[in-house]
Amino acid sequence: MNYYDEESIGSERVYSGEVLKLIFSYVFVYKKYLFLSLFFVLFITGANLSVPYLFKIIIDRYIFKQGQIIHLDAYSSRTGNNLYDKQFRRGKYLSGTDRFLFQSRLKYFSKNEKEDLVNSGALSSKKYVFIESPRFEGELGKKIDSYILKGEILVFGESIYLFETGVLSRFKVEELARLRSQDFVHIVRYIMFIIGILLVQFVSSYIQIMFLMKLSQMAMKDLRKDLFSHILTLEVSFFDKNPIGRLVNKVTNDIETLNEFFSSVLITLFQDILLMLGIAFVMFFTDVYLALIVAATYPFIIIITILFRIQVRNAYRKIRTRITDINGFLNETITGIRIIQIFVMELNNFKKFLLKNNAVYKAQLKQLYVFGVFRPLIGFLRWVSIAAVIYFGARGIVGDRISFGLLVMFIAYIERFFAPVRDLSEKFDIMQSATAAGEKLISILKADAVKETDDDFKVLPEKGTQFTSYSDPEKVRRPETVRFKGKIVFDDVWFSYKPDEWVLRGVSFSMNPGETLAIVGETGAGKTTIISILSKFYRIQKGKIFIDGADLNEIPYGAIRRNIVSVMQDVFLFSRNVRENITLGLPYDEAYFKTVSKATHIEKFIKKLPAGELEPVMERGATFSAGERQLLSFARALYFDPSILVLDEATSSIDTETERFIQDAIAHLTRGRTSIIIAHRLSTIKNADRIIVLDRGKIVEEGRHRELIQKKGIYHKLYSLQFSDRPDFSG
Repeated sequence: MNYYDEESIGSERVYSGEVLKLIFSYVFVYKKYLFLSLFFVLFITGANLSVPYLFKIIIDRYIFKQGQIIHLDAYSSRTGNNLYDKQFRRGKYLSGTDRFLFQSRLKYFSKNEKEDLVNSGALSSKKYVFIESPRFEGELGKKIDSYILKGEILVFGESIYLFETGVLSRFKVEELARLRSQDFVHIVRYIMFIIGILLVQFVSSYIQIMFLMKLSQMAMKDLRKDLFSHILTLEVSFFDKNPIGRLVNKVTNDIETLNEFFSSVLITLFQDILLMLGIAFVMFFTDVYLALIVAATYPFIIIITILFRIQVRNAYRKIRTRITDINGFLNETITGIRIIQIFVMELNNFKKFLLKNNAVYKAQLKQLYVFGVFRPLIGFLRWVSIAAVIYFGARGIVGDRISFGLLVMFIAYIERFFAPVRDLSEKFDIMQSATAAGEKLISILKADAVKETDDDFKVLPEKGTQFTSYSDPEKVRRPETVRFKGKIVFDDVWFSYKPDEWVLRGVSFSMNPGETLAIVGETGAGKTTIISILSKFYRIQKGKIFIDGADLNEIPYGAIRRNIVSVMQDVFLFSRNVRENITLGLPYDEAYFKTVSKATHIEKFIKKLPAGELEPVMERGATFSAGERQLLSFARALYFDPSILVLDEATSSIDTETERFIQDAIAHLTRGRTSIIIAHRLSTIKNADRIIVLDRGKIVEEGRHRELIQKKGIYHKLYSLQFSDRPDFSG
């Protein structure tokens, strides 16, 4: 299975329970920050809900202050409606049993009920504007007194005036300002209160974002660490099936996508849902009639959202397919740029790129069409809701059933309600990306691949083996690691990379500690495979492999890695300095380092470098020759001081002088340790203690160099091809 099949992972779902479980498994480690963030979300939501409601109060109580007088002594509770009784008693006290009911309170009565109350004398037939102010002096006071005498202004106590609705139009602007001075004071107080709420909202938003970002970064840091740690322990076979570039992308970009999903979608989605539920509740609580008008758009929103989700999912899948295709093409082109230029393929590749680039363009254009329809549709529904509320609200105002403040509040709530829905298109895009990214990360964490684990090597003593603990203070090694003696046995080993395609067929041989074994054969014979399974990069299907009498499958990976070192022809160098590429994390010992450098002939090369052993190494050692890189790999192996050494085709592609240096270095490397040499240059292995010849996965010849030459078999043929100019093949 390819764990990175872009088409099969996360292509059908906008969200995934497994992805959410993965995210929250890391988030809940820091649940304190999560709960604090959600706590401040409540403050933010409360502020968003309260501001429009406070504006309603300002408009109804201090701007449009119309209402009617209720006479409680004339009101009979024969209907038994406690709601009406409650509204009457909430009226502004005038005197005795008289109360002033604002327009917002009168909305609870139907037109017929208000007519009955007026006819019974319980409710005044005239409408008044409520003014609360100390007694007015001067010309304004005289003018008010004249209207009081006419009965157009009613006075209660020392500070309450009820103006008939038409009377205020007879006052000048300056006079109205004096009349409404107390209202302005109350309005300023409410505005200051609203500003205070907005400041609390600002502070809460800042704290919430800080907690959320810190939580998100800590959780993703842990996920990134665990994923990288997990990747480091997977067997090499896993990396054979999965492109390295995509693995790098998972550790960086895909985790960042999950980070964006958590911080920008999950928490804000919770906040949006909370806000929308709160708005719906306040709407139905204040006026069911207008709330139902707004709710009439909900089914259309749901249908449009479902259709949008389907279309955007299909569009996203096509985009991801096209981008994956063009990324692969770019990677192939850049990697093989030398071949492309040598064979003059630039124009041909450019034409192919244009086709793939155009496919990406068309796929993204289709997604733009989907987004281009969704957002205007939601905007259209928003304006339809506002228009409907204004129309029916205006009729309600004319019929004394709805107040101006209520209408303004509903319009503000509609704006707030549709904002999260309008932003849903962006959230869908992030959710789609996060689902795909999360499921790919899960596929790594749950990959059907053997995981390398390290332990204290406790299994070996229980088997009665002869391992000894090695710790030489004169050499730089990992402290107190189990050191192999180096006896190796292959017993009827069968191995295949693919089912029923055997690479090794019944391979059997043994090596004594300190012995040097050479393996030769044509390309594809299985030479490198033997090294790979001995290093436990792959598991054999049949047979047994023993090291010092212990089954290889039962030996921990850590012990294998600390005792077996391979020197490959394709040397990998890290982007560090020369010293670090040799020590590879082991403690630096200057004296031992110099000894190793001299023994492997890397000392001369290091002295030529401007910064010596601290000279930076470019990516993969691109500025060094093949021979210099191989000498570095020899120094690395000797500094590690393994008990078993593997030289895999380590002497090909080098000049004669460097080969002479390497021959001498090999003598130092193989001295006193079990060594396996694989080389196409058969001169390298003439002095090997034993040579085995592989052909199509089977051992066909075995012996020392002179013995195999005398047999005149495959080894003799291979040697003849390389040294046909020599009269004597006996070596």
